[in-house]
Amino acid sequence: MRSRPFRSAVALLIPIAGLFSISPTRAQSGGEEVLLPIAGRITDGDSKLEGCEVITYSENEQVGSITTDRSGRFALGLALNRSFSIEFRKAGFVPKRVQIDTHFPKAADDLVFEPLVMDIGMLAEAKYNGVSTDELDFPFARIRYDEKAGMFAQDPEWTMGMQRTNGALLLMAGRVEKRER
Repeated sequence: MRSRPFRSAVALLIPIAGLFSISPTRAQSGGEEVLLPIAGRITDGDSKLEGCEVITYSENEQVGSITTDRSGRFALGLALNRSFSIEFRKAGFVPKRVQIDTHFPKAADDLVFEPLVMDIGMLAEAKYNGVSTDELDFPFARIRYDEKAGMFAQDPEWTMGMQRTNGALLLMAGRVEKRER
């Protein structure tokens, strides 16, 4: 029996960069848990961030933790039909979170999922001197299955709102820095 490919959307998290691939995960009906593969790279906007911690949560309970390799890359798999949060942490940077709802409306038997690709740009804490970053404690992006598009995709309205919040905080930090000079 031949498997049908299934596309996953690219999670376009600022900054947008190239795509990376890992082997697709095949859904099998032999009682194995079906996984949505995630592949990504973390940078500071210019340089790759080695040793960045990638922590996975399900129902607010930590279920996994890995660190990025020398190229700032990571790969993991998330079980279908659950809700997850992935937190990205590195000393000297503001933590960043992404929420992923892997609920899938179809039987996943005999599907091949391409990886959901994430390029995560971490922001240095120093850029926010004098400003509280509490508003950035919310997920930077929300990803779920979009039936219209036929793929897992991020909620563009949520992401734009978080980008506006981030921009406003950076602007306020710039004003604080000018006053302190």
